[in-house]
Amino acid sequence: MASFTMPEFYVPHPARMNPHLERARAHSTQWARDMGMLDTGVWTDEVLAGDDYGFMCAWTHPDAPAEILDLITDWYVWVFYFDDEFFAEFKQGKDVSGAKAYLDRLPAFMPLNGTDPWPEPQNPTERGLVDLWQRTIPLMSQDWRSRFTTSTHNLLLECMWEIKNIESGTVANPIEYIEMRRKVGGAPWSANLVEVSEAAEVPASVAGTRPLRVLSDTFSDAIHLRNDIFSYEREVLREGENSNGVLVFEKFFGHDTQTAVEAVNTLLTSRLHQFENTVFTELPQLFAENALGPEDQARVLKYVKGLQDWQSGGHEWHLHAGRYTKVDHSGVEGEAGNSAFFRTVLRGPTGLGTSAAWLGVPRG
Repeated sequence: MASFTMPEFYVPHPARMNPHLERARAHSTQWARDMGMLDTGVWTDEVLAGDDYGFMCAWTHPDAPAEILDLITDWYVWVFYFDDEFFAEFKQGKDVSGAKAYLDRLPAFMPLNGTDPWPEPQNPTERGLVDLWQRTIPLMSQDWRSRFTTSTHNLLLECMWEIKNIESGTVANPIEYIEMRRKVGGAPWSANLVEVSEAAEVPASVAGTRPLRVLSDTFSDAIHLRNDIFSYEREVLREGENSNGVLVFEKFFGHDTQTAVEAVNTLLTSRLHQFENTVFTELPQLFAENALGPEDQARVLKYVKGLQDWQSGGHEWHLHAGRYTKVDHSGVEGEAGNSAFFRTVLRGPTGLGTSAAWLGVPRG
């Protein structure tokens, strides 16, 4: 029996499914096999099929063309394999020095100009990164490459932060936790990939402005907090992780698990509301102050729509993915009961995502 009941989540608009799902599933499975990810003992064919990253990316990137969806899905296969391999090889044994040596090699496989020589790949993570970087950089500018390599580097920093917390038995306080997850968690990395999937690279002239930073921060907070709720039992109870928002609220406030879950969900909802408020109150002023032309404005709005789609699609994936549904939070055994329970508490399409918000911005 699970230790808590799922809260009622705020889902501002309905998720949509990319029509190229089956192609992405088949492609990503073959790609993982080609990279050697199914030969190391970290994953099996059954594990990969159960986690179903093609399904995840078809929900989170509903408008991506087929070839781009393949690329995006491969990036997510790579990052989840990396996470599981890192846990098996280093986190589980609290091997800080080995982890650092492993992580220190990875930036060399992402040269900004794409032509610098890189070391010979020694494992599936490195082989996958070489392949992905070569396929991605022709699509994006030097500015985007720099931002994405920074996001990827920060993912590596998160791994070290987490393993050191496990080694020392440290649980961060809520302020430190939110700040660190926002800085080094996976969601800023995901936001960069939204620019790829939407063919909507944020203009360099506004990428670092306050409204775009707030959109990225609130997107990131919501993604991480949602994942903390869904992955609490996997991470905290089964894997002994210390970096989980539900655990942080338990320890810092003395909450029981159910109360901590509700508090995390309340914070998640507030971050989504701030995202919405920023879109409607700050973007028009940003466009005017920076004299952005219609094409650049449309790119920013497509990027915002892509972040929205990621939120809704990511929620939908969590409801079904074997990575999170192995433990049933409704008290009904099995994934089917879990999904049925969740579907009874989802809100309808309200708030951000109405057609008026996107006048002139293509939805297809």
